Amino acid sequence: MKKFFLILFTIIACFNLQGQETLKPVRLPIIDELQYVREGDGTVIVNQDSTITMLHSLRYLQNAKSPGLDGYRIRIFFELGQFARQNSEEVMYKFMEKYPGVPVYQNYQNPYWKISVGDYRTKEEALKFYHEILVEFPKAFIIPERINFPPLN
Repeated sequence: MKKFFLILFTIIACFNLQGQETLKPVRLPIIDELQYVREGDGTVIVNQDSTITMLHSLRYLQNAKSPGLDGYRIRIFFELGQFARQNSEEVMYKFMEKYPGVPVYQNYQNPYWKISVGDYRTKEEALKFYHEILVEFPKAFIIPERINFPPLN
């Protein structure tokens, strides 16, 4: 009887065993590009620990999940209520007519409708535009936010 329970326990334990999962390093395109052999060019060999490759891979994948960078936008509308959506669209169209090249973002976070404008890397850039629109949008304020990559000048 003891042998039966011992065998049964061993079989059940074997089914419950799981191997440790390890992250396989993802080859980054830059490493492949550096190590690519071209006729007439020099050769680059990258020797690094697999942990470093894994950390670069994690960073690469993390950035791919949330594109953009930390920056600033100007919030020109922030309201809740029965007519908040309609009001936000009116403000958005008014802004788009006046400043056609500036990106506009309409957002709904329960219960608020929000309109934010611009993609500014620094607060100084945001302040410059903020002072331009302050007369027409007196309730505007600057917010730190994840922004899209603005064009390089």
